Amino acid sequence: MIYGLDLRLILIIASGFAGIMLVVLLIYIAVLHHRLNRLMKKYELFMKDGDGKSVEAKLREDVLKLRELSDSLDLLHATQKDILSVQNQCLRKLGFVKYNAFDNIGNNLSFALTILDGKNDGFCLSSVYGRNESRIFAKPVKEGKCMYSMSEEEKESLAAALQSAGDDAIVKKQ
Repeated sequence: MIYGLDLRLILIIASGFAGIMLVVLLIYIAVLHHRLNRLMKKYELFMKDGDGKSVEAKLREDVLKLRELSDSLDLLHATQKDILSVQNQCLRKLGFVKYNAFDNIGNNLSFALTILDGKNDGFCLSSVYGRNESRIFAKPVKEGKCMYSMSEEEKESLAAALQSAGDDAIVKKQ
């Protein structure tokens, strides 16, 4: 006896309490095991696609495809830059104005035609039509400006060429 308590009684109560705790823990382990099995079945079902491949293998394939696409996109951007550098040297912007050079002649047979490249270099071609003769003039254009005096129609033609859709916008790489 310790402090008026029977040692056997204390051991029986302690072993009974430990036994009850053991049974409760075993039940809890069984419930957790059952839940884990259900979760594993769901996980395995989720990790397989319709073809039976695992999601991990599918992701690996997709990452390889993305890398190939990234390389292809880089090649496309490099090719686009090369094309645009060549395109800047090509005549691609047009401005055209028809008009009557003289009051007594109809049908707008005179014209001013401006043709520019991507750097706004090119020429302005003018034809002045008269009853007895027709004359053609060519004036160089450098960086969107002509060093010679221009008629109003030639100026309109130049302005139209400068505003034409010959832009060289590069697709932005992200």
